Amino acid sequence: MTSAHTTLIDAAVPVVDFLQTCPSVSKISLGLIKNIGKGLPGIKFHPVVGGWKITVRGNVSLQELVVYTAEPESVRTSLLKL
Repeated sequence: MTSAHTTLIDAAVPVVDFLQTCPSVSKISLGLIKNIGKGLPGIKFHPVVGGWKITVRGNVSLQELVVYTAEPESVRTSLLKL
């Protein structure tokens, strides 16, 4: 895992924990953390070359992750089951 930030928001912890155990994931890049106010937690996927840009929203903040994987659809499907 590489990162510009070494901190994860609470909502991103299970996502990163899963990604670290996934054999098809070659790299996880932690990104921006933004405070955005109250809202419902969720996860959004945006395709990038070689994987996904994932936006994880917590109760009051969000964090971006870039995940490089050989099997993007499999990773997405598994994350949506968390």
